[in-house]
Amino acid sequence: MVAIVILAYAVIIYLDLIPLYRKKHWRDFGVNMALTLFTLGIALLISFDVSIPSPAYPIKNLITLIIGKQVSYE
Repeated sequence: MVAIVILAYAVIIYLDLIPLYRKKHWRDFGVNMALTLFTLGIALLISFDVSIPSPAYPIKNLITLIIGKQVSYE
């Protein structure tokens, strides 16, 4: 599974990041590189069967902090 993840990200880097680098679109390249590395890390953790916590509760707490009341999803 790890080999598939690495191969898929190699294709993504080849098709997406290398053209941005060659055209010297530095901001786009930087943002795409950061997001690609972040998602690569998450994908590798998932392929190693590491449990990744859900961001739902921190997002709910942030919204409650901003709005000031409990958010209902019903």
